Amino acid sequence: MKKAVLRLFDMRLKTLLCMVFTACIATFAWGQDESTAADETNEVEEVIVTGSYIKGTPEDAALPVTTLTREELTYEGSPTVLDLVKNLSFSQGADGETDQFQAGAGADRATINIRGLGPSRSLVLVNGQRTTWSPHAIGAQAQLLVDVNAIPSVAIQRIELLRDGAAATYGSDAIAGVMNFITRRDFVGFEVSGNHKAIADSDGDTEFGAIWGREFADGRGHLVSSISAIDRGELAIADRDWGLLTYAESPTGGWSSVGRPSVVVPLSTWNFLQSLGVGGFAGLLVGGIVDPNCETLGGARTTVLPQNPRGGFCRFQYTAFDNLAEEAFRAQWFTEASWEITDTTTIRTSMLMTDSSVPNWKTSPSYPPNRLVDSERTIRANNPGLIDMASKYPELYGSMAACAESYCTYAGDPTQTAAGIPLEWQEVAWFYGRYYGQDGPLRSHRRDNDLVRFEVELDGEWDDRDWRITSLYSSSKRFSEGGDTMVYRDARARQGLGGFECEQNVPNEYDANGNLSFSLDTLMNHAGQGPCRYWIPFSNSMAGAHPQVANGTAVNPDFNPALDNQHLLDYMVTTLGGYGETSLFVLEGVLGGELDMDLGGGAVDFAGGAHFRHETYQSGPLDINNFDLFPCAVGPEIQDCTTRRNGLFGFLPPSTEIDQSRSIYALFGELNFPMSDTLEAQLSLRFEDYGGETGSSLDPKAAIRWQLMPSVGLRASVGTTFRGPTLNQTVADDSSNSLQYVAATGAFKRVDTKGNPMLEPEEATTINAGLLIDHDDLLNSGDNVFMTLDYWSYDFQKPLVTEPFGAVLNAACPGGVCDESSPYFDRLAFGGPPAAANLEIIDVFIINGPDIKTTGIDFSAAYEFELGEGIASIGMDGTRILNYEIDSWVLGGAYDALGSMNYGTSLARSLVELKGRVTANYAMGPLNLRYNLNYIDEYERDTADVTVESQITHDLHANYRVNDDIDFWGSLINASDEDPPFTGIEMNYDAFTHNPFGRIIKFGMTYSFGQ
Repeated sequence: MKKAVLRLFDMRLKTLLCMVFTACIATFAWGQDESTAADETNEVEEVIVTGSYIKGTPEDAALPVTTLTREELTYEGSPTVLDLVKNLSFSQGADGETDQFQAGAGADRATINIRGLGPSRSLVLVNGQRTTWSPHAIGAQAQLLVDVNAIPSVAIQRIELLRDGAAATYGSDAIAGVMNFITRRDFVGFEVSGNHKAIADSDGDTEFGAIWGREFADGRGHLVSSISAIDRGELAIADRDWGLLTYAESPTGGWSSVGRPSVVVPLSTWNFLQSLGVGGFAGLLVGGIVDPNCETLGGARTTVLPQNPRGGFCRFQYTAFDNLAEEAFRAQWFTEASWEITDTTTIRTSMLMTDSSVPNWKTSPSYPPNRLVDSERTIRANNPGLIDMASKYPELYGSMAACAESYCTYAGDPTQTAAGIPLEWQEVAWFYGRYYGQDGPLRSHRRDNDLVRFEVELDGEWDDRDWRITSLYSSSKRFSEGGDTMVYRDARARQGLGGFECEQNVPNEYDANGNLSFSLDTLMNHAGQGPCRYWIPFSNSMAGAHPQVANGTAVNPDFNPALDNQHLLDYMVTTLGGYGETSLFVLEGVLGGELDMDLGGGAVDFAGGAHFRHETYQSGPLDINNFDLFPCAVGPEIQDCTTRRNGLFGFLPPSTEIDQSRSIYALFGELNFPMSDTLEAQLSLRFEDYGGETGSSLDPKAAIRWQLMPSVGLRASVGTTFRGPTLNQTVADDSSNSLQYVAATGAFKRVDTKGNPMLEPEEATTINAGLLIDHDDLLNSGDNVFMTLDYWSYDFQKPLVTEPFGAVLNAACPGGVCDESSPYFDRLAFGGPPAAANLEIIDVFIINGPDIKTTGIDFSAAYEFELGEGIASIGMDGTRILNYEIDSWVLGGAYDALGSMNYGTSLARSLVELKGRVTANYAMGPLNLRYNLNYIDEYERDTADVTVESQITHDLHANYRVNDDIDFWGSLINASDEDPPFTGIEMNYDAFTHNPFGRIIKFGMTYSFGQ
């Protein structure tokens, strides 16, 4: 296991060696051909259209392809790929911003989500070829993803985005569309660039990039190498006034009923209530005592019943310790080379290496235990924290404390006295709460990702035919840490046996049934003595509220340094984690050219070929959270247990090792029919075979483009697409785990997602019909109008989804009352009597879910004209979703997901009806000025009566070129400093749709020579 984890960190050494190697090649190559003129004009060759293997240009395609050039991106302030994706009108619900509660991709990865159909349903390519998945699935959806941050921006020439299904060309995963990064493979010269984002209350984001390219051997060879480094600054949620709201303002805004300090329930009261049939949360609220310093330390006291004015919850705002942006660092190296072996044959190679790290991923000080209402979490009458609180608040705690002072008035429990237990050692209460809370500290863990991608391509001409053979290997590794409290250490520490040295000197003791149970002699001889310490549930163990806790007091007047729980922090909160590794090998051959056939508009073009790929997926935990090594909660020595068989930790689940692989075969072909000078049709067909239970799929596609008039064109396409399950989704034992807020419990609960080897591929039928207008000299000589209007439709069948945990819970416990005859009842684990409020764990399965039907319209319009000494343009583009309907199925009725956040379901993410922008641009000589108005429509939070308001933001960009080799640029993003709309979920904003930064000032410079 140690070797597996260490493998994740050898990338840094590899990256350094590769950079040194490239530098050596560069030095040699530069010296080989210094006669190459710096001002040579590179020949512009035909490019491969995304969505087709037949050569052409994106503008000529019958398919809806959006092309973003490097120059255009520069005028937009050189956005990161994440920023770019968030601005695309046809991408909704993409990952990228930090939000451990909603955006499951993590703080260090980003996705594109075309049409909102899911991140893994948009295929990501580099120069027309795949790259491997990033390990570890999105928890709530069990979807693997490709990290779109992997390509250094300095190496990108353009980005082509196909807004249509493309399985007939690329096979599986291109259900919704394709994002294709085209690199600067013909670059000559040297260019260095840098930029910085200034963000209030943060160190901001800084990016550096450099690219060098050179022809050698009289132009037969070409080498381009680029490096990039990105440093992202941390931004705490406490630094935004909308991020931490009171419980009254946002009761679901990161507030947990499981707080700190704890609520204490006297056993005498609890046992009496139990005899009356009152237990669970009702018994807690009727019989509990809220710590008097709850609100002083920043907690929120709520749910106080008239029958018990001393009781209620002491709520804890766990998001106070989270970040809106994590400190992160990414280093990237990309090199590609070509060599003309003969006049008709060329070999090309490329190498991409990315190393990213989040060294201090921030989260709350501790998690609550899975069993919230747990009368076994007891304290004894001589607990030093109890006695100290009794001295300060005898009316609250005196009757439970046993000591020689007058404020200790515990009279004993007849049952325990009869058993021979001395008064001071009798159990007197149990407590409801977490281990560390408002007092902190900030807890941080690591996230590390590495990617290696190597490609070799041989292409040439054969008898007037173009051919290409491509071989590619890609590997991605990921290591992720977390932290939690072991159940047995909780039991030890609350009995005064906490601490590493104490555990070594006083080993665990178990009863005949394998339960942790210390003898009275052991407790009397060791509890709270020498190296053994008590963990104290009361406020007198808290020095004060952490600075990031809103409305908390920094100095707790009741703090007793002798009871400080921080001494036990490392013992109580243990680091756990897991690693993952994926790999992809591709071998593909393509033959293309012209057929001896003419339908009136020219020769018929063709392309066809064969494709093979082999995928692997491995993941596993560290030893400490490996279920095979430590299956039982009661202690590490116990291997055979029939209850609480859920690993050592109280909240986070254990994992097992997974090792899966498969091979996929495909045959494909395309024909392009120029029927006349104005009419062109294209047919594509692909057969792909997964083998096994997944089987095979045959997907056709037809497209047509008709130039109705010189300035007006029509295009249309129809086809089928499919996507097979990813390897993590077919593992029967366990696929992934996540923490989800379960309203019935008032807390986050563990959701275990189980794979299914019997899954069928998901399928879709896609339709696109569009109008294109490109007209010159409309109003004045030299002006131009360019417009597109596309209607699109996806009829999505058998989508691979995880069962919504809320639907499973409702089916098993309608109205909160559990039905043991329900087929879903066995999916639930309880911490008390079977009721929804006592839920601990929900098992959900990956299944083929309900059909989805979505349609919409993409639109764009631009008018360009001369203005003074320059060129002005105004334009707009956007997407209007017309419907997003989810059919009824066994776990729910028909559902309209459009205009909703779709919070708490795995079937869809946030979907707004209208998203778009208006742009005005003015270019005069070396100066370019641009203004953007960005619009996101309003939508509803479906689990509460909350309307997420629409948002308009304004961006200003300026670029200025000096002497053709230096570019300066600056941007004012969100110029009016708009806050993201309120949502009432944990982070109080929607990370899938908006960004949390407010106004951003961005500035940068590019210096180039030898081009």
